[in-house]
Formats: sequence, C-alpha cells, structure tokens
Amino acid sequence: MVLENKIAERQKELFEHMTITHFLCFLVLFSSLVLGNKLFFNVITYPPVNLHFFALLTLIGLCLVFLHKITEYSYSTVSKISTNQIGFAYIVLPLIITGLTVIVTGNSLNSVEFLLLLPILIAASMLGKKTGILISCFCVILVLCFKHITTDGLSLIQLFESNLILISMMFIMGWFVGGLTNLENRHREQLRASISSFHAEIMQRKAVEEQLSMLSQAVEQSPILIMITDTNGHINYINQKYTSITEYLPEEVYGKNIWARRHQSEECTAIYNTVNSGKAWHGEIRNKKKNGEYYWERVTIAPFSNKKGEITHILRVSEDITERKRIEREMARLDQLNLVGEMAAGIAHEIRNPMTSVRGFLQLLGDKEKCSQYKNYFDMMISELDRANSIITEFLALARNKAMHLKKQNLVTIIRTLLPLLQAEGIKTDKYIQADLEEVPDLLLDENEIRQIILNLVHNGLEAMPPGGNLIIRTYTEGNEVVFSVQDEGKGISAEVLEKIGTPFFTTKDNGTGLGLAVCYSIASRHKAKISVDTGPGGSIFFVRFKIDSNSDNNELNNIPEPDSLILQNGSGLIINRG
Repeated sequence: MVLENKIAERQKELFEHMTITHFLCFLVLFSSLVLGNKLFFNVITYPPVNLHFFALLTLIGLCLVFLHKITEYSYSTVSKISTNQIGFAYIVLPLIITGLTVIVTGNSLNSVEFLLLLPILIAASMLGKKTGILISCFCVILVLCFKHITTDGLSLIQLFESNLILISMMFIMGWFVGGLTNLENRHREQLRASISSFHAEIMQRKAVEEQLSMLSQAVEQSPILIMITDTNGHINYINQKYTSITEYLPEEVYGKNIWARRHQSEECTAIYNTVNSGKAWHGEIRNKKKNGEYYWERVTIAPFSNKKGEITHILRVSEDITERKRIEREMARLDQLNLVGEMAAGIAHEIRNPMTSVRGFLQLLGDKEKCSQYKNYFDMMISELDRANSIITEFLALARNKAMHLKKQNLVTIIRTLLPLLQAEGIKTDKYIQADLEEVPDLLLDENEIRQIILNLVHNGLEAMPPGGNLIIRTYTEGNEVVFSVQDEGKGISAEVLEKIGTPFFTTKDNGTGLGLAVCYSIASRHKAKISVDTGPGGSIFFVRFKIDSNSDNNELNNIPEPDSLILQNGSGLIINRG
C-alpha cells in the first residue's frame, strides 16, 4: 500500500510537470502570434467584439479545458481506446496550432520555424520515441515547404542544408525526449508489475501464514501428545496436551534428549535404529510423569524429511492409554472372577461333601483307643481339612450368581459392631486401629458380605504394617458416594503388584490363597461399588465407593414400601420377604 501511494505521487508529479511544460509551449505559440502582429490590432479599428479576438479567447479556453481534462484523465481509469484517442488529439491540436502560427506569422518573426520544436516536444513526451521521430519528420517537411514558399531561387537540397541545425534539433529532440518517455514508461510498467507481483506474494504469504496458524493451533490444541526433536533426539517442541499429561513445562524439556538414560535398553536401541533408518515405529511405552506417577501411552515415532529426502526432525506422537489399560486389566480381572465364580458354583459343593465325610471319619478314628497314638496326626489332618473348607468358602464367595440378602442399613453401624474385634486382633501384634467415622446415608447392603470385605481389608492392612503401626478406618460422604477407606502405614505396593491386585490366586504372602482381595472386588461388584487404591512409600489406602443413587434405587425399590429384608439373586429377579 505504501509503494502504491508513492507510485501515485510520482505519476502525479510527472503529469504536473508535463502539463506545465505543454502549457508553456502553448504560451510560446500565443506569444508568437502576438509578436507577429497577426492577432491584436488597434482597438479603435478592431473593437473587442472583433471575431479574431473571440477566436483567440476561444482557443485559449479550449487549451485550458483540454489541459484540465487531461489532468482528470491521469487519475481516472479509462480504456485503452480512450487513451489513444486523447493522446492523438493532444498531439494533433498543438501541431495544427503551431503550423497555423508559422504560416500566419510568416516573415514577421525571425526563425519562426523554431516553433515547430514545440509539437515535437509534446508528441515525444506524450507517446514516446517513435511518435516523436514521426512528428519530427512531419515538421521537417513542413519547414522545407514553408521555406520553399517564402524563399525564391533555392532548391530543396539547399533549403535542407541551410536548415540542417533546425532539422537536427527536431530529430534529436524527438529521439531524446521520446527515449526518456519510453524509459519512464518501461520503469513505470516494471514497477507496476513488481508491485502486482509483490502484492500477490503478500496475499500468498498471508494465506500461507493463515494456514500455518491453523495448523499450529491444531497441533497445539490436539488431544494427542506431540513432540518434535532433531535427528539426535533433542527436544524442540511439545504441545499443550503433553504438558497437561506429564506436567512438564516446555522450558523444562527443551534441549533434553529423549534417548538419554536409555542407551542400555535393547528395545530403545531398536527404536532408535528403526527411526534413523527412515521407518516409523509403533508400540506401547510406560512412561513417568513429573510427579513420579507412571502412565501408559501408545506411541508412533517417525522421521520426516525435507525435499531432498534428508531426515531433519523426528516426530513423536502418542496417546494416553492409561485409562484404557486400567479398563482392560479390570475387564480381565472380572473375566477371571467370573470364570472362577462359575467353577466355584459348579464344583465347590462336590468337593465339600467328600471332605465332610473324611473329616467325620477322622474324628471318629481319633476317639478310638487303638488309634490314640495317631491322634496328633488326625488333628492335623482335620485342621488342614478345615483350612481347605475355608478356602472353598472364599471360593464360593466369588460366585457371580451368589444369592444376596440386601437390607437397608448403615455402613457405620456395621463397622462399629466389628471395631472391638478388629482392635483386639490388632493389639495382639502391637498394632493399633483408629476409627474416623462420619455419619453416612443408609444403603442397601448384604451385611455378611460387607463384614467380609471390612475384615479382609483390615487384615491385609494389619499384615502390611510393622509392629507399632496405626491403621485408620474412615467413612464419609463425597458427592453422591459413600466412601469406606482403610489406611495403613506399610511400605506401599509396587507398580508390578498393583497391576495384578485383585486377581484370583495372586498373592504376595507365603501362606496366602490369593482370594481375599478377589472376594472383596467380587462383593463390591455385586453392590455396584468400586475399589481403588492409593499407594506410596508411606503406606496404602483402599477406598470402597458405594453409589448412593444406585443403591437407593436398586431394582426400582423407590416405588415399593420398604421391606424388612430383600433377597437378590442374579438373573432370577427380586424376592421380597415381609416377615
């Protein structure tokens, strides 16, 4: 826009200069007429109303109007045809006026033929070199004709030789002034073309900048984690999602190497070699956040190259799949629970019946005098049978279609009933149990199963602590959930164990069965509750969250008068007992 304004100002200055020059040319012609005594005569003889006087005024007026129109034309957009017509008229008019002036003035002025330089000047400055030389030729012919008429006895060659200086001046002026005009026009066209090209380039760059801005915003606001590094792995860029997931700020990671501290990993070396060979790598990686928490991400690491095919940067695109992994583990655990539950429902009773018979015969044999010497063995076998029976009992607790006796009751009441027993058990091992119980709404609960989940979680907490540790049982309401938590002061749970926790038959205890937490998860699932774990070096907290709405609305009980007890059996509907 600034350059266009400068061009317009330059064109305006040039046209003003040409207009003034041409006006001065007309003024010279007018002065020639006056000096030749061909227009103004005695006022008494020729009063002001004389036709010659009015013709002169009309000529001057036409010149001024013509110059004004030309000035307006320079700032207006007209067609090429109009431009040629105006230029032709602008050249022809001064030529006619000059020719008439030379003829009318005649011998009354010395060297009157020099006035013919004026139309050459006008033509050359208006339309360039070719027109200037053409008008010069015409004016040369006009001079020779004029001299031939006014001079007797000289041939055309003699007239040409005697006016050689004037003729040379005409051609030089036509060529020089016309050349300057052509040069100015070419410069103007080149400048206009440059400005047009520059304007097109600016528009193109604006479009590219808008596209780059859109792409930049898309990358920055992308729901996936994006990282760009150089070929050596030094980080050059991370987007907002990467910061929100990992909590690392850009200034904390820029310049750091993604391969650092991983050079000893065979997998990392394989990834590095794959990417540097020009291929993309896809896989799942467990990474660590700034706060030390681990998360899983599905990663694609790919090189991108310039037009020459040279690798210039490495693009790392990843998606946080921690929640998906958790759901997959939960689904796998639930599948295992369902499988174990189906097995328990199918074979537990068949195993229990022969075990009961064996236990009875062992008791019978133990009471006989002949077998008294083997009484210790009999007692040990009976103890092992009782232990096996308890395992089967826990095994049966995993059954998905186990009957539930739901009753609207308070979780705090159940805990307070069990608390003296739990505290007494803790004191035996020099461990202490504290209760921080807030009042919570009543829930539809199976008391026996809730007692079992409380006992299992508390026993696990006590076993995880060294002597002198404190275990805290809490209840509180959080949103639309009733929360029951057990907090211990153990060493925490490792990430490897945490991934498998709740899986049937998985245990870290020497004499454990691996069914305690599995039973807890099964009970929670039947109560539409969720179990979560928060662990660290200072201990672990197990949370059991019961939905208030889902429990209070369980099986559309809101529209039924409150029963004394309920029996819920999977797939068999709802049975209400009133007495």
